[in-house]
Amino acid sequence: MKLFDGRHCTTTKEMFDMLCEHLRYATNDGNIRSAITVFRQRIKNKHDFKIWNTQLINYAGYELNDSETIGDKSQIGFTKICEKLGWRGKRTEFDVLPLVLQVDGKEPDFYEIPPELLVQVDIAHPKYENFKELNLKWFAVPAVSGMCLDAGGIYFNCVAFNGWYMNTEIGRDLTEPNRYDKLKVIARALDLDTSANVTLWKDEVLLETNKAILYSFNKAGVTIVDLHTASESFVKHWENEMRLRGGTPSDWVWINPSMSAHITPIFGLEMLNYIIKPYFEYQELPRLARKSIKFKTLMKSLVPFLISFNKKKKIRPKCSILYASQTGKSENFSNQTFKLFSKVFNTKIMVLNDYNLRNLINEELVLLITSTTGNGDSPINGKNLEDFIIQFNTNNINKKNDFIVNGEYSKVRFSILGLGDTSYGDNFGAFPKLIISFFNKLGLKEIYPMVIADQMDNEEEKMLFWLKNALNESIKEFRTKLKITENEIKEIFDSKLLKGKKLKLRSFPFSDSKQMAKNIWTILSSIFEKNLRPFEIVEKEIIGHQPNNEPILRVKLRSIDCDINYSPGNHIEIFGQNSRENVDFILSRLNNSSDFDEIIRLEVLDENLSTNVSELWLSDKKYPAMSIRQALTHYFDIAKPLSQEGCRVLALQALNEKDRENLNKLATDWKAYETWKADYPNLVDLLKSFFSVNPDFNSLLAVLPHLSSRFYSISSCLSKNKREVEITFGVLKNVSKFESSHYGLCTKFMADAPIGMLIPAEIIQSNKFILPKDLSIPIIMIGTGTGIAPFRSFWQQRQIDHQKVTIGEKLGHFILFYGCRDKEKDFLYREELEFLKKTNVLTEFHVAFSRDKHFPKEYVQEKLDQHSNKIRELVMNKNAHIYVCGISHMANEVKQKLKDIFSEQMNSQKVDEFVTNLKKDNRYNEDIFNS
Repeated sequence: MKLFDGRHCTTTKEMFDMLCEHLRYATNDGNIRSAITVFRQRIKNKHDFKIWNTQLINYAGYELNDSETIGDKSQIGFTKICEKLGWRGKRTEFDVLPLVLQVDGKEPDFYEIPPELLVQVDIAHPKYENFKELNLKWFAVPAVSGMCLDAGGIYFNCVAFNGWYMNTEIGRDLTEPNRYDKLKVIARALDLDTSANVTLWKDEVLLETNKAILYSFNKAGVTIVDLHTASESFVKHWENEMRLRGGTPSDWVWINPSMSAHITPIFGLEMLNYIIKPYFEYQELPRLARKSIKFKTLMKSLVPFLISFNKKKKIRPKCSILYASQTGKSENFSNQTFKLFSKVFNTKIMVLNDYNLRNLINEELVLLITSTTGNGDSPINGKNLEDFIIQFNTNNINKKNDFIVNGEYSKVRFSILGLGDTSYGDNFGAFPKLIISFFNKLGLKEIYPMVIADQMDNEEEKMLFWLKNALNESIKEFRTKLKITENEIKEIFDSKLLKGKKLKLRSFPFSDSKQMAKNIWTILSSIFEKNLRPFEIVEKEIIGHQPNNEPILRVKLRSIDCDINYSPGNHIEIFGQNSRENVDFILSRLNNSSDFDEIIRLEVLDENLSTNVSELWLSDKKYPAMSIRQALTHYFDIAKPLSQEGCRVLALQALNEKDRENLNKLATDWKAYETWKADYPNLVDLLKSFFSVNPDFNSLLAVLPHLSSRFYSISSCLSKNKREVEITFGVLKNVSKFESSHYGLCTKFMADAPIGMLIPAEIIQSNKFILPKDLSIPIIMIGTGTGIAPFRSFWQQRQIDHQKVTIGEKLGHFILFYGCRDKEKDFLYREELEFLKKTNVLTEFHVAFSRDKHFPKEYVQEKLDQHSNKIRELVMNKNAHIYVCGISHMANEVKQKLKDIFSEQMNSQKVDEFVTNLKKDNRYNEDIFNS
């Protein structure tokens, strides 16, 4: 290697001349020679000499506008520095940047490199003629100038050195997204099929591009080495060093070529990267001093813009988007709705609990998006409105809120989107139905009819259908105020926000110690905006068995960090985990070769602010830093059928043509998808059905739903220990045509979890399924199977009340109707119930056995029929409260049986009205689950 000693240089001109000499020697008419130029070393208390360029020769990069660039993207920042210094490029793809040099802390100077020192090679292909039409080129001498040479404690920070190119270095520069990003451009020139990753078009582009580079450099007589020859050369060096010195520092990641690495001899070498000096190390790049702008000056320039913007915004019609969300789906879609309506309206968004109903009278347009719990209740963050409506319907409004219900709302427009599940029967969409009834009574005008999207029936399509039509009708209604052109309207309706959301993720290693220290309940609380706490499993008991012999359990949980408060009939919300067996299988099928336990950071592509040439990636609380194993275990649901969008994404990664066709059919044929989904295949089933699919983790995570919580009726009352709570459940196991076991995610997790394990949970309080304060009111409880759970909390509370009752105080009837299959297998809490009857805590207790050969086959409805006179008397004359708990079809049959009982004294129309009023008065309550 030729040494050019520039330590005598004292000016930037002398430095430039020395570097030109370096380039002249190194270029050598294309027969590249190695050289190094060294300027003065770093001296304490003196300014450094600096070469601002990372390489002596590099191409400029320019931002044409907010979304388009030209040239080398990695050099856009340095190009701007050159322009601030006074340099002006031609703004073509291959403008050679000037050398920017600095001495003694003075302002840097720039110097154009003489054309005679620049050897550039036009890239052509030996086979594809149109490759030349791409007008690609590259320079001959790769001279690194941005590193510091540590010569045993003497630092030469101003150094330039070169060898010659290996073909893959130029191939990367031309194709990588943060450089020239020519991958698709070259693919079009080669007429390749870029519709799917499985065509391996990217690999073909890299191969042909590297062929063209080698061909062009060799044809031009410019030194270049191919990756295989370079690899063999390194192996010889490595073997010599091992023999003479016992080792050599080697960075496996950098030494292996960026393509075909596995067929080179260095791929299998075990390398150790350590430092031997002299040593080149990276250093901070120089930059221009920033000019400070006084806040007062900044505000003077911003104020006119802000005034103009606010004026335009104020004249727009107002739109308030309100949401209540249990799992996050309503919240996510509300944000999507907000982004769309903000293009036209003066829009704000907030959670329903934070909305002040006093402002409703001043609104112009209200859009409300909410889900409903299985019991027909509002989500927790919509409870304030639900409570107000219940007070309104029972004429129990506080006087200070009179003006809310007596206001003039005829100018207020609204539309409602509900999310629900039809398997919950009459409770489907109960909360949005409650709201629309309230709005209609107040006199608000519906701008577009309410839509309730069923999660069992193409939910996303219906949500987008509502969004599009609600926007269309809103624009029509407020057209005179909007001052918007037809072209602008067309652009809005062409928005990506009105199309199915196609999430894109990327990930990279992350080592934030604070993030790594976060526990599961903290992360889940952040994702779902909850207040989850750690509960320890302290006791488990099998109390029965289901027909499939899966166990029924009583589990005691203890809050480890605070006291809890709940009423009998309340619920506890629990987050389970995916089974280790299923997680391990999916990990075995991922095409990622990374460490599955390494913490990674995830970013989401913002499609609205990204373009074909510029992408904006943002962090998202829904995708926190975590390991791949943690993601598939704790945060994402692998038990649900994949969406149609998920099938489309996996089809792109199928290697087998038949697998690709079948997945594409599921992705595009709604009927075929619904038929497939009916068997409830989980992700393991899908991957076993399509053997050629080995998904990429980022793509897979983008289409997996987040893991939903499960709600369990509390089957205990607050005891002396204010931290304990009990639940009762059966391990759910579904019959499926697929090989894998289809267990209920949370029930199986809790059944298998060891004593002492901590689980994320939160107490959910409700004012519906609770006992009345007046102990004289009769209570009728009707349940089947594990539907007895909340009634156990009722009778434990009644035991306490029974002991406290004073002389002369009378307790109302306390009656339980219970249905099970077999006395020995699933008659839950039998001994407790017999004791309660014996001690008169239970006034009456009636049990129906549907599958026990020792008893007549009966269902709980028949027991109700047998005691119809008593029920009629208590409900119609004694103000009794009815509580029903069990699966949805049982609840519907019980309701019909009760209607039949009441119809003995009224006609069918009055019966329906009577039962509706019972519900309104909180005297008929249901706690329903769908399986």
